[in-house]
Amino acid sequence: MRVAREFPYLITGVKQWGMACFAKAHPPSGVAKTLPLRNSRYERSAQRFLIGWLLLCLIGGDAVATTSRGDDHVPAAQDSAPASAADIDGWVEELSSDSYLLRKRATSNLTRVGEGAVASLVAELDSGDLEITERVIGILQEIAARAPVLAANDVGDGDPSHAGHGAWEELLRISKLGGSRGTRAKVAADEVRDVRRAQAVELLAAAGVFIGIGESTIGAISQQRRIVEVDAGFQGDAAILSLLQWIDGIDYARVRGAAIRQDVLAGVVQMPDLKTLVLLEGEIDADELALLGDIKELRHLELRYVPMNGDLIDRLASLPIRVSLTLNGTAAPADRVAALQKSVPGLEIIFKQGGFLGVKCDSSFSDCLISEVVAGQAAERAGLLPGDVVVEIDGTTIDKFKDLQKAIDAHLPGDTIKIRYQRAGVQTETTAELGKLNLP
Repeated sequence: MRVAREFPYLITGVKQWGMACFAKAHPPSGVAKTLPLRNSRYERSAQRFLIGWLLLCLIGGDAVATTSRGDDHVPAAQDSAPASAADIDGWVEELSSDSYLLRKRATSNLTRVGEGAVASLVAELDSGDLEITERVIGILQEIAARAPVLAANDVGDGDPSHAGHGAWEELLRISKLGGSRGTRAKVAADEVRDVRRAQAVELLAAAGVFIGIGESTIGAISQQRRIVEVDAGFQGDAAILSLLQWIDGIDYARVRGAAIRQDVLAGVVQMPDLKTLVLLEGEIDADELALLGDIKELRHLELRYVPMNGDLIDRLASLPIRVSLTLNGTAAPADRVAALQKSVPGLEIIFKQGGFLGVKCDSSFSDCLISEVVAGQAAERAGLLPGDVVVEIDGTTIDKFKDLQKAIDAHLPGDTIKIRYQRAGVQTETTAELGKLNLP
């Protein structure tokens, strides 16, 4: 209160004292002596204020310095200095401290160290303390999420400490242990996966990889689905295809043309949920074919207009294909395909020479009724229309759609066939030059 009452006097006193000091130091010409300072209330207040301020600076500085050395002060870690094993172990111990500031510092430092702290963090989980478990898993999640989505061994800098694999792999391992620890780790892993998936989609799309809804055809079945496709539009370094390991929830991939090569296939087979792979209009060798064995669950494989000699056909027997193998327009030796079928009797093998008529029919009907004619294909050029019923191909009776498929599959692209069909109760003949299946 006294300070408030004397504040106006203090300001006035400081002004007058300052003016007097200035006059004393710089007297006007003709003045022999400086003006004396009057010992007024203003001057006394100013003097007390200045003296007090000086004392406060001296005493307060020591007090602040003393406080800064107290228990509540937590010095920041030096980012430029590498953390030693002792530093890391000390910070791990501080995760269980009663001091919030110590726990906060430890969390920050361990996150900064990154992969180098993973082993010590995982060892601390053995304590069984729920709070420690929560903090450790949180730090592992942060380390994994901060790691570059392109791992170091993929981009070629050779430093595994940059890869972020240790924290990620530990989260996956812990998530399988069950209990509260496993549940928390699973949540953390899912969140990291979401971050990396979004980053991967963006980078892959920029490199020319198609990821989205597209038309897919396996055998005679076509449908819209989520797909991944790598073709001539891919312009990036093949190392970026390692990001496909983060594209989950998509089970269909298609590789076309010159993209059928070892470095591209090495990335595609990393898709975690890949079950159907289509290779079309390119070439493949034994080493590239062997890579397909790395797919976790390969249910359907189609080779379309990809030349396959007898040796490559024999090598297909070693691939873990679970449901079907389609060989369409591969010029494969028929006897080697027959031998392959005997060696893997549980596998459905669809062997086609590659000719394509271009009609769609309902296989459940008792006749071969055309429901759709594919634009620009042989059937349209031959004059066939939806509603026509195919009754004969080259003199062979056609009762159902499967009979038509069998007849067409025996022909190569460019072959000419005779078609007898019925329209409005009248049978008519036409010829068609078969083309290639160029549907997706």
